[in-house]
Amino acid sequence: MVQQEVYSGQIVDSLRHSLRNGKSGLSYVPLLVKRVIQEGMWRDFVVERTKERVTYDRFIDFVTTKPLEGLGADLKLIKRICADHADVLLLIDGEVKGEHGGDRGNQYTGGKGVNHSLATRVNHSKRDRSTQHLRRLCKDFPSLHKQVLDGDLTVTEAANKAGFYPKRASISFISAASAAETIIKAGGEGYARELIDELETMLTAAEVFAEEGGKE
Repeated sequence: MVQQEVYSGQIVDSLRHSLRNGKSGLSYVPLLVKRVIQEGMWRDFVVERTKERVTYDRFIDFVTTKPLEGLGADLKLIKRICADHADVLLLIDGEVKGEHGGDRGNQYTGGKGVNHSLATRVNHSKRDRSTQHLRRLCKDFPSLHKQVLDGDLTVTEAANKAGFYPKRASISFISAASAAETIIKAGGEGYARELIDELETMLTAAEVFAEEGGKE
């Protein structure tokens, strides 16, 4: 009978390979993450290639430690891949925080317990979008997808570079100066000048339209 630590190492190795194998592998990640957490495999396993036994006290260390002793991944990336699996996200949160059982909430509910409010639905929408972007990167932009897996780019940054998700910014209208500062920071000086030209054109057109309307 195979020792539990050896078997755990085989499952951990499968998870590590799934994270690296692109679209075909990513579909297995949520199931494998769920298993290594529920069965405590990440805490004590034997590395399949080196036969070295590895133990961890913290899940985050297991995730971020470089292969072969760990996954060599980013916790945020793991969560993005598992975004469609609420049960897995809760398991991850419980493992990271050391909280098991009960409705104690997580980063999606502000630590106040599960509340299926508008804010929760918005967060779900954001995770869905991130997952869609990750799949698009994997399919059409493999080099950018690899940079995300390596932790060099976030999914949003990679999607921006790929061109299918333009940069966005939340603008405060408390003052024109505040709005202008945000626009320049997010879009750059060139974009800001283009915006000025466009605003001037539209304002001129609006003035002409107002004058013509007043004559009638």
